Formats: sequence, structure tokens, C-alpha cells
Amino acid sequence: MRAAGAMQHFDFNLLASLDALLAEKNVTRAARRMNVTQSTMSGILRRLRDQFEDELLVRFGRRYELSPFAQSLAVSVRQTILQIDTTISAKPLFDPKTDRRRFRIMASDYNTMVYLAEVFRRVGKEAPNLGFDIVPINSPLEHVRDGTVEMCVTGNPYTHEEASADPLLRSDELFSEVYCCVVDGRHPLRGKVTLDQVARFSHVVAQFLGVTMQTSELMTRLRRNGAHPSVNVPTFYVIPGMIHGTRSIGILPGKMFELVPERLRLRKLDVAFEMPCFTEHLIWHSRFAYDPAFGWLRGMMLGAAAG
Repeated sequence: MRAAGAMQHFDFNLLASLDALLAEKNVTRAARRMNVTQSTMSGILRRLRDQFEDELLVRFGRRYELSPFAQSLAVSVRQTILQIDTTISAKPLFDPKTDRRRFRIMASDYNTMVYLAEVFRRVGKEAPNLGFDIVPINSPLEHVRDGTVEMCVTGNPYTHEEASADPLLRSDELFSEVYCCVVDGRHPLRGKVTLDQVARFSHVVAQFLGVTMQTSELMTRLRRNGAHPSVNVPTFYVIPGMIHGTRSIGILPGKMFELVPERLRLRKLDVAFEMPCFTEHLIWHSRFAYDPAFGWLRGMMLGAAAG
């Protein structure tokens, strides 16, 4: 079966079950996922083992792990399932006035406030029946690949570089932004401040799961200059409230500072060093390249970024 060309003998009715077994690494959970009995899934696993001439799931104590061959199958099987699902569910034509669709977008609270709010205002006027689920940043490329989300809006350069190197992913440039240092209105730092001066205070910074933040280099430089321990938070939005009435310094994207309710009680520091900057990108999977509804929404998002 594993010889070249032998896929002609594969029973494609088992593809979804194979995907479930590779993802769950457990017969019981795979059976639950496929809504079949455990004995049925055990029989399917036996058939798959016969067809591939490989164990696929190998027992290690009380758990199972994928065999090396199964590991090599996992990504391609998942992508095949997603491509089939996209092809079947996509309508050949899309009418924004009447069609219904729900999109899942991964984005930070910054992008939701600064960018997606404008996207949704525009979309709402032309496609009132479209729905959206916004999920927080968490290992974005992994979730774009596995179909958890249709797209991700991110300004992280490392994520963009990895996406650009993946032939299955696509990336559109949206807009650029610069971080700023924000303090309470009564903070003792005044005038143009140096890195050494900023390092004398504690800092509040955002850190997302599965992402190396572009603020990390600045935080490393501050620690080398003797900075106090920082406070890492999961969203940008909480930073202004946390630094109000304190001597801490918040690291915040500049456009977001203009929108937060606490802005009048805070101020931006004039710094004598370069702050991190980033360019936001829309990252999506190539399986949506010919999906009319997705293409329409992507066009709206690019238009909103262009102003």
C-alpha cells in the first residue's frame, strides 16, 4: 500500500475517520468525534492498518502516539479534508445582500478596535447577513492551517515570515504601526527620555500565546539596563487601566492609545530611542483562493486598510 501509486487502492470513505484518528491519537475520542461506536472505530483502524501496512497508532504505556508514517500523513490528510469541505460548502456565486456566512477571524484586541471595527462597519452596510467570530491570538499559523479560523490579522514579523515561507498560506499587507510608551499623567518622567530613564520603572506589556512579540527586543534592552520585572498581560486593552495612578510604563500601539477611554488621564512619553514598529498582515489559507464569499470579504478588508 505504501508503494508509489498504491493510493488507487485506498478506500476514501475512510478519509474522515483517518483524520480523526491522526488528530485524536485515541480510538475512543476519534469515535466520539465521528459519532460512531468505539468498536466501529476500532474496526476502521484495523482496515486502515491493513491498507497502509502500518500500525498508525503505536501504544506507549497507557497512551498512543503516531507512528513515523502516520506523522507524515497527518498534515496532508487534514489539508485534504479542509479543501474538500471548502469546495463543497463554497457557493459558485456570492450575493452580499442576501447570502449568509459566518467567518472566524483571529485577531488581537488592538486589531479588533483599530481595524476590524471599521471593516465591520463597511461590511454591515453591504452584507448585513454575514456573521463573525473573533478569537484571540493563539498560535495563529497552526490554527489557520488546521481550519480553526479562516484568517488571521497579525503584525508579528516572525509570524509573517513563517507564513511567507509556507506555499499553502497567503499574506496581504494591511497597514503599519509604531509602539509607544504610555504613563500616568502625573508620572515623574518629563521631556525627551532615554532608555536608561525608562528602565528605572516597571513595565506592562502584552504577550500572546504561541507568538514571539516584537516588543521582546525592547524588553531585553530594558532588562540589560536594570529594568524592574515586567507585568505580562494577555491583551493590550487592559494596559491603560493598569498604569493609571502608578509609576509603571505601558508599551502600547500608538493608534490604540488614541481610542482607549483612559487616554485623557495618560500621556505618551517622548523617547530618545527607537520604538518597535510593525506591519499588519492578513494571513489566510490558499484553499480559499476561489471562494467567492471569502474573496469578497478579503476585498473589503484590503479596502478598509487602504482607507
